[in-house]
Amino acid sequence: MKKRALNRRDVLKLAAIAGAGTLASHPAAAGANEIKSSKKAVSKKRPLHIAIVGGGMAGTALAYRLSRAITYPVITMYEPGENSCWYQPGLTMIGTGIWSVADVSYLRDDYLPMHVTLNRNAVTKIDGSTRTVTDSGGNKTKYDHIIVATGLQLDFAAIRGLEGSVASLQPLEKVADWMNDPAVASVYYLHGAIRLPRQVEALVQKARKSGGRAKLQVRFAQPSIAFKSPAAAKSVLLRLTQALESAGVVDRAEIVFSSEDGRLSANDDYDRSYRKLLEKEGVVFKKEKLLRVDTEKRKAVFSVSGETAYDFLHIVPPMKAGAFLAKSGLLSKDGFVDVDDETLEHKVHAHIFAIGDVAGCAALKTAAAISSQIQTVTETIRRLDEGKKPKATYDGYGCDTLLCPENTTALYEAWDYGSRPLSPVISLAPLKCHAMYWYSSLYADKAYLMRGVLRGWA
Repeated sequence: MKKRALNRRDVLKLAAIAGAGTLASHPAAAGANEIKSSKKAVSKKRPLHIAIVGGGMAGTALAYRLSRAITYPVITMYEPGENSCWYQPGLTMIGTGIWSVADVSYLRDDYLPMHVTLNRNAVTKIDGSTRTVTDSGGNKTKYDHIIVATGLQLDFAAIRGLEGSVASLQPLEKVADWMNDPAVASVYYLHGAIRLPRQVEALVQKARKSGGRAKLQVRFAQPSIAFKSPAAAKSVLLRLTQALESAGVVDRAEIVFSSEDGRLSANDDYDRSYRKLLEKEGVVFKKEKLLRVDTEKRKAVFSVSGETAYDFLHIVPPMKAGAFLAKSGLLSKDGFVDVDDETLEHKVHAHIFAIGDVAGCAALKTAAAISSQIQTVTETIRRLDEGKKPKATYDGYGCDTLLCPENTTALYEAWDYGSRPLSPVISLAPLKCHAMYWYSSLYADKAYLMRGVLRGWA
């Protein structure tokens, strides 16, 4: 681990040796010495003007890193949301009844780095040719480097019958009718995650009262695989089947999992493992797209199955980048910022980078990818500032956790551009559930991200 900050793999290795509780108490200290190896440039150049569009976990962590690595940084962060620094992986914990909202709530201003200027306006345009940012206040500002870290929007409205604008972690000013429907669920936004435990319990009670006369119809639907936190819906599925089994009514429900592109993971090894998992749980898997939802009749229309009645419908929504990025000409045909997989720099417009979920690289869209990404971008900008050729490359590492029965967790979706399943501990298989991973998810991971990564130490 010499000359680089700790990443999640390092944290889990240390957790196995020293215990996750120690790491949870001192995550910043674990990487404190490493930051010294990233020395500031010694040149007497003019101030380097940097714009960070988005003040979530990725943007905030990058701001800390850059403020330490650059000699004369002038950093402006564009972020209108007050709750932008919430712990997003915690949505799965809320949705499965393990955590409360208080466990994931963090305010932007509590994490804003010193000497970083906050612009509370939203960005309306980025001009790659002139390196300028235009905000909703009508201000146009020129920068040397621009980093897009806006995350993705949940496009529920792409499914007919599900209107309303939804952000993952922002409290909703207006709740659409379907968002309070007891039979429609989604762990991918805060209001939905809060309601999920009650919805699962209601389904179990309904199965008990049914007497087995007719099987309850339980449907899970997800879009094409390029979406964030791919293990979240599978965690909800396992928690639901566990609740039905504990109540002795699992045979009273027919569960179908539908995927638009027929994939359960972008990685072949994990895809095969997910399929075996679904088969073991008695879940039917189908390649089809969710087209429409009629909440009044409790019927959903799929591209293959057609109109289907449901008693419980969990939806992974389509996800997209902000509209201003499309208008700025920065997106690829897949709808994400068109960056190089290794440098994270835009393929057309130099000095524009993207990190986090909005980046159109082949890596997994999870919080665990952020640490490596911000190290790559920081080192690249630092060397450019020194007049040197950049050397840092992103290895594509990402990781997502699958919550398994009996308080165990699998480190699912842990892989890099080598596309091989990864395990931080040699003796633990990466495709199986372990209590150590559960302990890490419950205690060490949040401390590592919120005290280490978010502060720019890891």
